[in-house]
Amino acid sequence: MKVLKNIFSKFYLYLLWAMIAAMLWGWIFSFVTNTTPNKKVTVFINTYACSDTDLAVELEKDKPENIKMIKVHPFSFSLFDSSTFVKGDIYIIKSSEIETYLPSFCPLNEQYRAENPLYEYYYGEDGTAWGIKVYDASTSTGVATEYLTYTVEGAPQEDYYLFFNADSVHIGALNGSPSDAALTVAENLIGMD
Repeated sequence: MKVLKNIFSKFYLYLLWAMIAAMLWGWIFSFVTNTTPNKKVTVFINTYACSDTDLAVELEKDKPENIKMIKVHPFSFSLFDSSTFVKGDIYIIKSSEIETYLPSFCPLNEQYRAENPLYEYYYGEDGTAWGIKVYDASTSTGVATEYLTYTVEGAPQEDYYLFFNADSVHIGALNGSPSDAALTVAENLIGMD
């Protein structure tokens, strides 16, 4: 009985040890399985639900040359603060939130739009094309619907757009970066019906 009482009196230490061990192993796993930003394309998605692992596996089936991994993350407002924009490459955002983050995105130049004439673009107030429509609320059609949930009952219906981070190292001629891997991943994502 005394042994049991001694164990329960130090239960908080065991719990603290278990939490630290779990966090440490999580950090080690992330460190070992991660790669440098120039070897991966990161996609952040702001839909109601996202099968991020399954979508990443599907996108990795046809990943661009020199890319080791494609990471897909559900969108989180904690990813953004007033001074920095998380170093993702591709973002899918609902139309009501575009203006908040638009300064961090890369405009789509005329050459890109000429090469992709079938895309429907989001135009900012200045007449510049910024994003590619990936979900149309009026027709309830979108890309990768097997992996992404764009609507839920009772929530407002919104269009969704795909944007490229202006600081991405994978958007080629859009910002002068040497790689165009994010453009390829975006095309593969848009091709998923």
